[in-house]
Amino acid sequence: MISSTLLGPLGVLLAGASSAMAFGRISIQFAVNADTEVEVTIRNDIADGTRSFDAGFTNYNLYLATTPPGWGTGPVCLLANGTKIDVTSVKVKIPADAIPDSADLMITAMEWNSDPKKDGPSGFQYSNQFIFSGGTAEWGKTELDGSSLGDMDRIPCSAYACARKCNDKYFDERNKTSEDPSVYRNTYECVAACPGTTFPSWDSIINDNGDGQGSGSSADPSGSATVPAASATASTSPTGSSLSSPSSSTQSGSSPSQTPNGGSQLAMEISGLVMVGLVTLCSIF
Repeated sequence: MISSTLLGPLGVLLAGASSAMAFGRISIQFAVNADTEVEVTIRNDIADGTRSFDAGFTNYNLYLATTPPGWGTGPVCLLANGTKIDVTSVKVKIPADAIPDSADLMITAMEWNSDPKKDGPSGFQYSNQFIFSGGTAEWGKTELDGSSLGDMDRIPCSAYACARKCNDKYFDERNKTSEDPSVYRNTYECVAACPGTTFPSWDSIINDNGDGQGSGSSADPSGSATVPAASATASTSPTGSSLSSPSSSTQSGSSPSQTPNGGSQLAMEISGLVMVGLVTLCSIF
């Protein structure tokens, strides 16, 4: 049942993902202005050759991680998608309407493979904390309730404000005491209509045959979501926190849509609309 799968905010890490974290270090300046391009630098261990952890992956994603009042820190939207593993400098831009002014934020990275025969995604690695200036948003009811606004791999940060409006618009409707998945339909379809998001249709999710793909989903060969980096004109330069401590630079976790051989698409997509990012669904039936 849907209701039985809501395991609580910042709960169980997705089973099957590597506990080893991406990269040795992720850095960003300590003050970032809204709508302004800023550089994220990555320190990898590719030079270690056969001992390298990072060389075992082909790509990585960068996410924006938030800490809504009263809740832990977790990735919420996509800043750069499918960056090649040897790229150590990525420029991103955080929209003013995505985040409140003076919010403390982090950048999160997760490594993954385009080859489904190779290892699944890494755990999350977090950057230093930075303060965001020029934000025009306010935390929504959904975030303050401890839930995410949707699958972070399918929502570019440029669409985060739209996703917030959708979630808050149908907040009361979603929180009815019901085990019927249809209570999430309006929220889902609203978020899926936000520019830049890459959600399959509601009907394709409901009619999923259980292979984790769904008839309307778009995925690369590994089963990972392929999402345009609409939020961050990622200008890249190739080169050869724990939950209890938001200021920490490391935190392990996993992404539902980046996990090969994942559970049903319905579980993945609905979970992204009603739960905090770092949770998993056991079963919807």
